[in-house]
Amino acid sequence: MRIWVIIFTLLNLQLASAETLKLEIEERKFGKSEILVEIVLPGNNLNKKFPLIITQHGSTLDAEIEGSKVRTDEHSKRLLKKATKAGFAVAVVDAFYTHDINPNQKHSQPWAADYARGLAVILSNDSRFDPNNFFFSGFSYGGHHAHFLFEDLNFTSDHSWAAIVAAEPPCNAFFEAKKYLTSVLTIKGGESHYKPRPCEILTELYKEEGVDAELIVYPKSNHYFSHNGKITKGLAFNGCNENPVIMGANGNWTFLNGEKTDRKTVAKRCMTKTGGSGKSREDLDSAIVATIEFFKEKINY
Repeated sequence: MRIWVIIFTLLNLQLASAETLKLEIEERKFGKSEILVEIVLPGNNLNKKFPLIITQHGSTLDAEIEGSKVRTDEHSKRLLKKATKAGFAVAVVDAFYTHDINPNQKHSQPWAADYARGLAVILSNDSRFDPNNFFFSGFSYGGHHAHFLFEDLNFTSDHSWAAIVAAEPPCNAFFEAKKYLTSVLTIKGGESHYKPRPCEILTELYKEEGVDAELIVYPKSNHYFSHNGKITKGLAFNGCNENPVIMGANGNWTFLNGEKTDRKTVAKRCMTKTGGSGKSREDLDSAIVATIEFFKEKINY
């Protein structure tokens, strides 16, 4: 993967607590694409190598980082605040920086997993960060691409993700179960329009292969970890709940029942005209704490 760094504006690294990177990274749908990344360091221990969380927003950019041009969602904003207090450096990715995309334009969304790998390559060469302890978290669209990292868990020849958390992903398509060495936690709302069932299937299949895979479900929560959720009109990849798509490393796709398929068929069968509303977010902080605790347990010493 070729990566071009356009702007890398840094303060003195021992003094900086936050900085914005503008990067151009090769991505499979749009080619070379610009992204913005906000990197925030913990406020102490600046002489140590930090464990790093890269976090990816969902389809809806409903939050801002104070003093930054980086757009994100409420999930990443809260994760940033709590994780830096817990001693992690955090990189918040704005994957839509050069793309004017609304939540219903699913087919126009870039392949965020490529951005994550490209960014990890760059930051693995930064002396402030420990590439043995790179973590990834994403919400919704970002959570889907958290699972897509299992296509290739190595971001360099010597390093792979220490752990991955997918918050409220659609688990209706995922990479085939193998003996992956990277731990994965999936966090779901029981009342989400993205049903928990395919995530249960993913977790069961991965665990059968010996993967450290866990699933947390908040029974009363919707897609936004809220208790005031409603199913609305929209567009979502949330069909095929009992028969999700298994993506092979060779590029072949099959449904869980063994039927061969392709992108066109999957789009026809598994996309629905539904959405979700309600952002009271009673369980969001709990989900973020669970994410951070999971990452803390997986730190390589």
